[in-house]
Amino acid sequence: MIRVAIFLAALFLVLFVARVLRLLLASVLQGRRTRTLEGEMVRDPVCGVWIDRRLAVEAVARNGTVPVCSEACRTALQRTAAP
Repeated sequence: MIRVAIFLAALFLVLFVARVLRLLLASVLQGRRTRTLEGEMVRDPVCGVWIDRRLAVEAVARNGTVPVCSEACRTALQRTAAP
C-alpha cells in the first residue's frame, strides 16, 4: 500500500512540474510574440481611426507632436492648428 501511495505522489509531482514548465514556456513565447507584433495603438485626432504608433506620421500641433494616420490628416491638422 505504501508503494502505491509513493507512486501516486511521485506521479502527481511529475505532472505538476510538467504543467508549471508548460505554463512558463507558453508565457515566455507569448511575451516574445506580443513584443514583436503589437505596438501601442493611438487614435488619430483628425479622422478618429486607431493606428499603430510605429506606423504613424508625426504632425506638429500647438501642444507638440501628434501621431496621425496619413499626410492628408497631417495637413488638415496643421491647417486647423494655424492661428
